[in-house]
Amino acid sequence: MKKNVFGNFFSSLRFGARLLLLAYALGFPLALAGQYTHTVDLYDWLALSPEMVWKGQLWRVMSYAFLPMGIVDWAVSLFWLVTLVGVLGKHWSGRLLWEYSLLSTVVGAVPIVLLKSQAGLVVLGNAAMIFGLLVAWYRLYGRERIILLGVGEMSVRQAAILVAIIEVLILFFSVGWFVTLAMLCGGLAGWAHLAVRWKLAMMQGSRPTDSERIVRLEI
Repeated sequence: MKKNVFGNFFSSLRFGARLLLLAYALGFPLALAGQYTHTVDLYDWLALSPEMVWKGQLWRVMSYAFLPMGIVDWAVSLFWLVTLVGVLGKHWSGRLLWEYSLLSTVVGAVPIVLLKSQAGLVVLGNAAMIFGLLVAWYRLYGRERIILLGVGEMSVRQAAILVAIIEVLILFFSVGWFVTLAMLCGGLAGWAHLAVRWKLAMMQGSRPTDSERIVRLEI
């Protein structure tokens, strides 16, 4: 039964959405395997290091999002990534999902690269991506009702705000205020991206509507 549930879930997603989930899901196990076998240190190669970015290793402004800070961060982030991608990935193309996720990730890295270039700071985790996806969930599905485990029934907007607050608190007490604010920039980038797409859709002749279902299909 469980196999069928997971199989149906993944089969309902487009290839790009499945690839995004697999990239994050496999990042941590592969990093651990590399460390235990002493073959490769993915953290050394992929973590966000402002100093290394300024030396030309530009991939780090994206790759850091696919390695968690630890097993708890990996499990929690994977849960929310599966949840959010499971919703958005059914209506967005794989290309759009990747572009949106990487935009949030890169914008979250920009303040760290610009302002902490000499601090020896290393950043891991997909918080900026999660904030961006939460924004999309909020804007496109906000009026729908869900049941959040341990809380009860609420709107998607309320759930997204609650999850964002919890994520902010976790980040603040684990990595400090500066990295937390930087990761929140990923959510701001997502909001701006969706706002621009909405305006472009309106300029192309789409009629205003109160239906969140129609809005998200246009975006």
